[in-house]
Amino acid sequence: MSLNRLMMALPLGALVATVLVSNAASAQPAAPPKPADAHAGHGAAQKEADHEKSGWAELDGYHDVMSAAWHPAKNDTLAPARASAGKLVAAAKAWNASKAPMGCESPAVKAAIAKLVPESEAVAKLVSSKADDATLKAALKTVHDTYHVVEAGCKPMKH
Repeated sequence: MSLNRLMMALPLGALVATVLVSNAASAQPAAPPKPADAHAGHGAAQKEADHEKSGWAELDGYHDVMSAAWHPAKNDTLAPARASAGKLVAAAKAWNASKAPMGCESPAVKAAIAKLVPESEAVAKLVSSKADDATLKAALKTVHDTYHVVEAGCKPMKH
């Protein structure tokens, strides 16, 4: 049936409903916007569930401590960072002392991991000196950004 005949045969309401249903059936769902931060829009538990474990225990251990400090700090909640500053230093030192698996042996990755030790120590010093939240948050952002340099350049081979 042609569109003109259909328009004459159907009441206006039925025609509108037919067009709407037809358009809805053929419409493609809009893709959700991609957040600028890979973890944006997720709750803390979801962030950790989304982070795939690398298989490098020291990388994953550092990520766990750093993430638990950084994600609340982004929202101006610094108590977790203050409580875990010592763990951050210990995890950085353990990671720096560990042997990199295949896929993570580049000089850039090694340098970034080594850089995390003094950066993590700086966070701990700020905590012990009772630095203000803005200063501590800035130092944590530095640690977080350095971690992501490693994460981007390191693709360990899983066994």
